[in-house]
Amino acid sequence: MKTKKSIVNTADKLKNTKLIISLFLICCLTITTSTAFGQNNINSSNLEQLNSLKKSLKKISISDLGSSISVSEGIKAYTFGGELLNKEELQSAISYGLMDPESKIYVDTNNAISLIIIPKKEDEVVVNKIHTEGLKRISEEDFLNRRIRFEDENYTFYGANNEKLMPEDALKKFKSGMYKVDAYVDDNDQFKMAYLLKMTQEQMNQGIEEDMKMQNDFEAKLKGKPFPDFRLTDLSGTTHTSESIKGKVVVINLWFTACAPCIHEMPELNKIVGEYKENEDVLFLAFALDPKSRVDKFLKKYKFDYNIIPDSQEYITKKLNPPGYPTHIVLDKNSNVVFLFSGYTPQAGEAIKSYINSELKK
Repeated sequence: MKTKKSIVNTADKLKNTKLIISLFLICCLTITTSTAFGQNNINSSNLEQLNSLKKSLKKISISDLGSSISVSEGIKAYTFGGELLNKEELQSAISYGLMDPESKIYVDTNNAISLIIIPKKEDEVVVNKIHTEGLKRISEEDFLNRRIRFEDENYTFYGANNEKLMPEDALKKFKSGMYKVDAYVDDNDQFKMAYLLKMTQEQMNQGIEEDMKMQNDFEAKLKGKPFPDFRLTDLSGTTHTSESIKGKVVVINLWFTACAPCIHEMPELNKIVGEYKENEDVLFLAFALDPKSRVDKFLKKYKFDYNIIPDSQEYITKKLNPPGYPTHIVLDKNSNVVFLFSGYTPQAGEAIKSYINSELKK
C-alpha cells in the first residue's frame, strides 16, 4: 500500500492549497499598505464597532468566492473575544485564519474580504483523552486508507476538549487541512472514533511545502510526455486502450467514491461533458479507485457523466501515483499529457475547457 498522500491522500487537505497561497500573498500585499488598524485591546467599544461592521457586510465562506477573491484595503481582523489585531499581528496570522473553518469571514458589496474573525491561537492538546479507553490508536495513514465516511452513525469524532463533534463539523475541520487525525480502532480492528486536533502554523507551513513539492514532482513526471499504457474497461463494457484513444482529445479524472471534493465538482464536470457530447474527437474517462460494486451503488445517488472505469487502483497507484484526488489530466491527440492538476479548485473546469479547445484547433 502506498503512503496516505498517494492513495487516499490529502485531497481534502490539498484541495485549496494554491488558492490559499494566492490569498496569503494578496493579503500580505494589502495589509502592508493598509493603515486601517486600531490598538490591540479588548473593550466594549471594540465589540460595538465589530457588531456594527458585521451588520454592513455579508458573511461568506472562502469557497463561496470561487475565483473572485480580493481583499479590501481596509480589512480588519478580530479575535472571537473582540480583540482587534494590529497590522503586524494580522500579517502573520491571516493565512492561518482564513483556512480555519471556525473563522468567520465577511465581504463588502464588491465581494472583497473586509472582516475576518479568528479563533484565538491555542494549543489544542488533550491531556486526558477520556474516550479512548479500550481502544488502539492507528496512524493517520491507516485512517485515510480506510476511507472513513464521517456521516456513519457507528463512528464518533471529538475535539480538543473531549467535546463530541457533529459529523458535518468534523468533516469541515478535516477538509480544511488544518487538523490532524488521532484515530482509534477496537480489538477487531474496526474504526470507532477519532480526535481532530488543530495543527500549529509551523506544521501547516511544512505540510504545504510538502504538498507543493509532490505536485511539482507529479507534473515533472508526466507533463509533455506520453500517457502511460493502459487497457481498462468502463461500466458499459467498452475497453479503452492507449491505442484506441489516439486521435482524440482525452479528458481524464482520477477519483474515488468517498472523496468529498470529487463529488463536489461533478456537476461542473457534467456540464463540460454536455458541451462536447456531439464532438466525437473528445473523450471523457474517469478512473475510479473503487470496485465496480461500490461505483454502481454510488451512481444510484450521484450523477457522473464521464465514461467510468472502476477497479483502477492498481493502474493509478503504480503508473500515475497522483499527489491528491481529484486529479485532472488532458491528453492531446497523440496521447501526450498537456494539462494536469491534483486537488480541488473552482477553476478546474475552465482550465479543462481551455485545453480541450486549444487541442481541437490544432
